[in-house]
Amino acid sequence: MSESVKKRAYAKINLFLRVGGRKEGYHEIETLMQSVDLFDEIILAKTEDGSVTSDFPGDNSVKVLNLLSREFQLGGMRLSVRKNIPIGGGLGGSTADAAAAAIACAELWGLDKDRVKEIAAPLFSDIAFQMTGGSAIARGYGERLTKIPDLPSFPLLLAFPEGEVSTKEAYSLSDSTKKGKGNLSALTDALRCGERAQEYYLNDLLLPATMLNDKIAPLLERMRDERALLTGMTGSGSTLFSLYTEEESARKMASTLTAPTLITRTISPFGRK
Repeated sequence: MSESVKKRAYAKINLFLRVGGRKEGYHEIETLMQSVDLFDEIILAKTEDGSVTSDFPGDNSVKVLNLLSREFQLGGMRLSVRKNIPIGGGLGGSTADAAAAAIACAELWGLDKDRVKEIAAPLFSDIAFQMTGGSAIARGYGERLTKIPDLPSFPLLLAFPEGEVSTKEAYSLSDSTKKGKGNLSALTDALRCGERAQEYYLNDLLLPATMLNDKIAPLLERMRDERALLTGMTGSGSTLFSLYTEEESARKMASTLTAPTLITRTISPFGRK
């Protein structure tokens, strides 16, 4: 077995996000998640001292690796993280790192990957998706994952308003703000056909996020574009996105924005299933 394993940890966007009531202190959700061709790079290496450490402070990966280490009685591990995914923007970078670390751990020690997924999935709401990738619907706290046939790969414009949004505060505010309707099935069908899906869109955290960060609403309004299949906010924000059928259209919109932007694509990083 190798003494180190290198993996990519892919970002995600929420193409649809419905927030329900609280259960055992957590909000239940229904969300359509999609992998994005934007990734951190992690290297997990064996060490002699028996400890589990990371060079990225506050990394959720250490919690996952410690759990796996106890479950399988593993040796020491050192995680190195090269960050590319913006922190605190709703792109799931920290959870993606943890998912990649769990998969790397399975390869490093020759563990059963399905068993590793079972152990790691309950720790964070998005980790089940991040270990699967592509297109999927998550329910409950995010741990009940339904893999769907991957949506087409679309050019994707990401825009980053100044300031962050507290996920905890956004969810708390959602208890008292008006919920939207949206239609997850219709949105998925429209995107699968490469058709405009804006009328079916929903993110119940968008209104709370705009209340917490006054930079979001003006930028989102500027990004509204008839050429885009879908424009919205991922997770609790503050990252905004637009899906296009042509990369040129995404670049034209990006050129009109004053906020930092990135042009990438939606992808299925681990292959079609």
